[in-house]
Amino acid sequence: MRSGAFFVALLIVLASASAVSVVTSQYEARKLYTEIEYEKKRMIELDREWKKLGIEKDTLVTHRRVAEIAADRLNMALPTMEQIVMLENTR
Repeated sequence: MRSGAFFVALLIVLASASAVSVVTSQYEARKLYTEIEYEKKRMIELDREWKKLGIEKDTLVTHRRVAEIAADRLNMALPTMEQIVMLENTR
């Protein structure tokens, strides 16, 4: 009889350990899912920022290229302070 009670107690302990293991694994799975969703959102934000920076870079490169062409091919330069004339609106 004692071995039967021992066997039942062992089964209860193993079942309890299994239940705790299931709860723990579900918790970890939910935690990992939450992290994945956060990282997906972060990836989308970084992708948007990357595209914005690419457009900004292209804009800056274009302005610099225009300035280089103006200086090299057309012999244009920024005016000096003496060459700048300020006009006032007299209305």
